Amino acid sequence: MNTKKNVLMICSWLDYELGLGSFFMEQALILSDDFNFVLINFRPVKFKIENYKKIFKIEKNTYKEKITILYLYYPSFKIFKNNYFLKIIEKKAFRILHQYLKKDKINIDLLHAQSVFDAAFWALSYHEEYKTPYLLTEHNQFTLRNVSKQKIKKLDAVLKKSKFNLVVSNDVVRQFATNYFFGDFVNVGNTVDEKLFNNCNRTKSEYFEIITVGAYAPIKNQIKTLKALKIIDSLNYEKIKFTWIGINAWGTDCMEEVNNLILSFQFKNIQIEVVETASKEEIVLALQKSDVFVFTSLCETFGVSPLEALFTGVPVITTQSGGVNEFITKENGIIVPVKDFKAIAENILKILNKELQFNHDLISKNAISRFGVKAFKEKMIPLYNKTITL
Repeated sequence: MNTKKNVLMICSWLDYELGLGSFFMEQALILSDDFNFVLINFRPVKFKIENYKKIFKIEKNTYKEKITILYLYYPSFKIFKNNYFLKIIEKKAFRILHQYLKKDKINIDLLHAQSVFDAAFWALSYHEEYKTPYLLTEHNQFTLRNVSKQKIKKLDAVLKKSKFNLVVSNDVVRQFATNYFFGDFVNVGNTVDEKLFNNCNRTKSEYFEIITVGAYAPIKNQIKTLKALKIIDSLNYEKIKFTWIGINAWGTDCMEEVNNLILSFQFKNIQIEVVETASKEEIVLALQKSDVFVFTSLCETFGVSPLEALFTGVPVITTQSGGVNEFITKENGIIVPVKDFKAIAENILKILNKELQFNHDLISKNAISRFGVKAFKEKMIPLYNKTITL
């Protein structure tokens, strides 16, 4: 009788309560029929008396009653940065983790590091200690800014000892190349759960609904969305609403700053709704009544939120921010140059005036066929199996 292999998914960022790294949890859940998953986030703690009881302790959560989520706290010292001392900390952390997993008779067969910094470094150390094979997926923008020389030296080993180096878009391959890493990369894209994000319950609002989803941040460049809306607002159209969901999604309270920014535009006709944070279910409900999704980011690796919009049948107007060109087509949206808010406004108006029309059902169907659960499993399961057996 075959027993499922155990995967330790090491996540560079993960917070169950805030929903950070939620797509790591969702991907583990998608693959949970074929593998057992434990998700872990190694969390540095300043070595202070008040933190003493927390150091080398594990906190546990459970996602959907199937996926174990662990936070393992380890001491962080500014004055000790040599390899020998760091290795002592890593070995201690691994012993604590092994003792914890041993209680549930879990033996790790595979490591999956989610992004290089810092999950892949933990995966490399674990591999060197226990010979467990690993692969990594880079989700984030890859840059060596503010990365220590010590880590840069280890990057070659991280990439060479990984069985597969996965990326979510070809744009990430270019980012690696910009930093002089030219290895083989496998583009696996990303995924969205079509059981939640779909076109089945689309509703029609009394407004023409414009929506965006994303934390307020300079790299997301939402000010260009507001500039585009200002152009439309000056044309005196009635019944237009803009909804911005998730301004605090990265854990920083931006409400006052965002409200002041919006007030500075002095909108007269467009109704604005700002949502600090929202559940996936709340995002779906908002998308299912929307007419167009706007995305003005400067730099992305894939763009999960525009893909979620497509799953619900919403056409997308996006800047050429990276990754999006791998799933935005003339059948489901428009790509404009970064910072070109006039082009954003022009295309919103074309949809508003029905000069541009899209088939909501077809948008959803095509997005799901390429990036839904079935497609994701067909990409990932063979890679997991090969990594374990190679």
